[in-house]
Amino acid sequence: MKPNIHPEYRTVVFHDTSVDEYFKIGSTIKTDREIELDGV
Repeated sequence: MKPNIHPEYRTVVFHDTSVDEYFKIGSTIKTDREIELDGV
């Protein structure tokens, strides 16, 4: 892979509003929001 061209991969929290559940998933989405889930 070429260096410095790939987005940063991180763990994010997805909120499924249809069932009001939160899931930890891997994503390259950029965000400045933070949430505490399961004490982490």
